[in-house]
Amino acid sequence: MKSARFSPSIATSVAGALLVGMTAATVVGPGAVDSYAASGTALPIAHFAHMVVDASHGHLYISGGAGTDGIVVTDLDGGNPTTISGEPGATGLALSADGSALYAALPDQDAIAAISTANLTESARYDTSSGTHPDSLAVADGTLWFGYGTAGAGGIGSVDAAGTVNLGQDAGSWAAPPTLATTPTPSGVLAAAVQTGDTSAVVTYSAQDGALTRQAAKSLPVPDLTDFAVTADGQHLAVSSWLRASSNRYRVSDLTVDGQFATPVAARAVAVAPDGTLAGCGCNYEFEAFPETGEGYYHLYEIESPMRLAAHGLAWAPDGSRLYAVTVDAAGGTPTLQTARNPETAWVRLSGTSTTAPLAPGEAYAFRANFDSPLSLGAGEPMIPGTVRITRYDDTDPDGVLVPDPTAAPARPPVDFFGSYQVSGTAPLTGALSFRVDYSGGGHYGPAIQTFDVPVAKYAPTLVLTAPDTGGRAAPLTVTGRLVWPHAHVKTGAVHVVKTDLAHPSGYSVGTVPVAADGTFALHDTPQIGGANTYSFTYDGGTSYLPASQSATVQVARATPGLSVTTDAKSYHSGATAKVTAHLGTTHNSRLVTLYAQPTGKSRTALKSGKVDTHGNLVASYKITRNTVFSAAFAGDYRYAPRTVTTSATLTPTVRTQMQYPVKTTGIGSITYQVFYKSEVTMGFNLQVTPRQTGGCTSVYVEHYSSGAWHQVTSQKCVPLYSDGWYGYGRALKLFTSNDRYRVRGLYTPPAKGAQTGGAQSGWTYFTVRPGRP
Repeated sequence: MKSARFSPSIATSVAGALLVGMTAATVVGPGAVDSYAASGTALPIAHFAHMVVDASHGHLYISGGAGTDGIVVTDLDGGNPTTISGEPGATGLALSADGSALYAALPDQDAIAAISTANLTESARYDTSSGTHPDSLAVADGTLWFGYGTAGAGGIGSVDAAGTVNLGQDAGSWAAPPTLATTPTPSGVLAAAVQTGDTSAVVTYSAQDGALTRQAAKSLPVPDLTDFAVTADGQHLAVSSWLRASSNRYRVSDLTVDGQFATPVAARAVAVAPDGTLAGCGCNYEFEAFPETGEGYYHLYEIESPMRLAAHGLAWAPDGSRLYAVTVDAAGGTPTLQTARNPETAWVRLSGTSTTAPLAPGEAYAFRANFDSPLSLGAGEPMIPGTVRITRYDDTDPDGVLVPDPTAAPARPPVDFFGSYQVSGTAPLTGALSFRVDYSGGGHYGPAIQTFDVPVAKYAPTLVLTAPDTGGRAAPLTVTGRLVWPHAHVKTGAVHVVKTDLAHPSGYSVGTVPVAADGTFALHDTPQIGGANTYSFTYDGGTSYLPASQSATVQVARATPGLSVTTDAKSYHSGATAKVTAHLGTTHNSRLVTLYAQPTGKSRTALKSGKVDTHGNLVASYKITRNTVFSAAFAGDYRYAPRTVTTSATLTPTVRTQMQYPVKTTGIGSITYQVFYKSEVTMGFNLQVTPRQTGGCTSVYVEHYSSGAWHQVTSQKCVPLYSDGWYGYGRALKLFTSNDRYRVRGLYTPPAKGAQTGGAQSGWTYFTVRPGRP
């Protein structure tokens, strides 16, 4: 694509970079958007082949090609459809020079039908001979010309005013039925083309007295020929290609490149209006109207995916007031007619720039109105055509006053592409300032209106504060600040201060502080309330500036209160209830305490919250189910800081023991011994832990009494409990000395990590072993 096509958008970006402090509103006219969606009407036909506009009779004629039985006829809005039946497989269409007849190629019938445009009935049918399969039609010099043939062999025929059919009107050979094109208004120019591999064979003719005279023949670099057109003056060809899109204008006389079209011709269809405007696009899902030469385009019309422009799917109303497009789906079905109105009028967008932003009251300014459009100026045009009116609005003239003779500045690329209009003056002392720009439109440019607000004397200066991070209660402190303007300012407005502390969470006014000429101010205070003291400063702006706010927080020291939490025991058995007591010492204006319990592995929950009693105590009860951390929290008050303290309580599990297979008991001294006989083979000792925790383990210790003291003789350390909480320990009785004294006990150890209980051990169980049998 030519880079020049995009120059209007470059102008937009430059203007945007110059726009300082401007806001815009009230956009009207066609310049509000860059592209337009044309209205769509579904056509009562399965496929699309060709379209002709008959403005004098108010008709559109649309053929569908193979598999269809008639020609669809609608009004110029695509409505009120009817069908000219009995025209099977109609493809190419053309109007006679006087518009009285519609010609339709019938390839499967080897014929061409002539249909009266007055009553929409067939008036004649011309036999083109068997196997000719006429397809593409064009009327030049009053003669109907048609391309015919099959793949591998084609030719050009004619039908004269008397209805005589002549074949082989071109002495050359064609590799396929040629597609024909001529000017949008009657002339003697005819062009024909056929794709031949990676190129397309193109021939131009002069049609006169029913005969064709070759002007030029050439292979053009078009590997995907779908459509081409002859310009309105008959001097050039526009050849469409998607794979090798270009803006080349091919001269009819010799088919050499002769300049460039305003935009590349790359869509599946291209059409020329009688005034020379072209329709096409460099895309599949859009089509646009653009001038033959110059830069840019008038309108870009979007096609909603998956629909796309059909081959030969563009046609102009003779007066250029409408552009018709037929879109189809990916399979070539669901033909839909798109009607674009006023396609030769380009949108215009207005932008405004100001030399200063924001304006101080009474400050001089210069306001400039700029233009943007997809259509560039024509050669020799110094600025966009049409008239511009600029109206100023302020408090003095709220209804607006027209600015007389704004200064016009011609286009100066790359600053702007369309010229600009400038007004100057001084900003009002108070109130708003705005300009409305009215552009009348002119030539191919549409009208536009836009209002631009210029910020005047409503700038928020920067407000900076300096304050200490901390301070003592009842000790003086100072917060200083400064207002900073970006330019010389009018002294106006005041600084108000609101203070927020624990006693005044919604804040209260501490007055207004004076502002020095250089914008500095200071607040002196002696806070009586500890904790966060926040000072919020607000500059009200007065009559000339926007408000500005800033705040500073000083942490004022508070005393540490006396606080403790205790339990009535340090260890509890499962199911026991702990008595938890919080004690609060001296405070100022709050006696609220909250007691919490957090069992191991669980979330903290509140046990009780309230005021302590006259002794400073708050008491709660809690049923112990696992190791628990108790905490007491004081939220703080005006003079005493928040504080939290903790204590821990341990759950001690119960260890039950049981001897297996003792025969009897006997007393030795004051101790009862279990009696075993070696004939029993094994001594068994069982123990159970409640509650237990996965990962905990048990140990068993056996001691022997000798030389007046107990000595450990064996042990089994830290083995897991069974799933039912028991563990069984056994030892061969032959290992024990007969008639000596022994004792055994178990010890439970919780997991090293995340223990929910403490450890516990059983009492000693005493036993003796005797020889033989009982």
